[in-house]
Amino acid sequence: MENETNNEDFDNADDIDVKVEGEFEDFEDVEDDQDSRDVVVPGEVLTEDTKNFLPGRGTIYNSDRSKIISLNIGLKQVKKNYINVIPLRGFYTPRPGDKVIALVVDKNPVKYKCDINAKDFGTLKPKNTIKRGKMGSFRGGRGGDRGGGYSRDENNTEKFDIGDILIVKILSADRLNKPELTTVGKYLGKRNNGIVITIDPPKIPRVIGRNGSMIKMLKDLTKSNIFVTQNGRIWIKGENIAHERLLIESIQKIAMEAHTVGLTDRMQEYVMNEKKKRGID
Repeated sequence: MENETNNEDFDNADDIDVKVEGEFEDFEDVEDDQDSRDVVVPGEVLTEDTKNFLPGRGTIYNSDRSKIISLNIGLKQVKKNYINVIPLRGFYTPRPGDKVIALVVDKNPVKYKCDINAKDFGTLKPKNTIKRGKMGSFRGGRGGDRGGGYSRDENNTEKFDIGDILIVKILSADRLNKPELTTVGKYLGKRNNGIVITIDPPKIPRVIGRNGSMIKMLKDLTKSNIFVTQNGRIWIKGENIAHERLLIESIQKIAMEAHTVGLTDRMQEYVMNEKKKRGID
């Protein structure tokens, strides 16, 4: 079982870098090649070579299966023998295991209602905010059963308040039930400091870059801690307001230019030039 971290652990820049690199293995990388820079629209023919290529994400066959066409506005991507279209805009679709930034928008005695930037709100139950021992410890209450004890905190919603910013993990998500969340685990829990910004979720891989190249560059040049999550929300904490402002503007620029090639090198030049203009060390 993962251990819950405090804010001091969360603020460790090196740990955050490691986490970002491993957190998005399932995300589609937008490579700087000819295919991935092609912006396509719904209904556009992507290929007529249906013998060597198959439709992947965001693509389908036409009626006679002689062509592969796009379903979305996005970037064309060829991976092995699959043709995908990575959308430039879109909602976040929760998946079990995702770590996301949530905002507590309501609560009652038995659960918290959290905005996770998705179609449905997420549900956080008090029992999923309590760290447990590996063997299941007794915390007072009924009987003497070692594994069946409970704490008072498991049965109330006093731990978090409306407006709190949380890093949570998706425990379960399907079409019939609202996503269920937990704050137990590494890097999870309430964030007391920093700033949260939001971009379109499909553009998150561009903020990360290939093998984490973009986010490492942003962190080093702006002297900031950055935590990127799958729902399009990004937590940042800089040395000062000037560094934070530059980082926010840089991320917004990345989102606007996500469809272009050579973005990491261009952004590095942009940040360095802006630091000189603004007199930031």
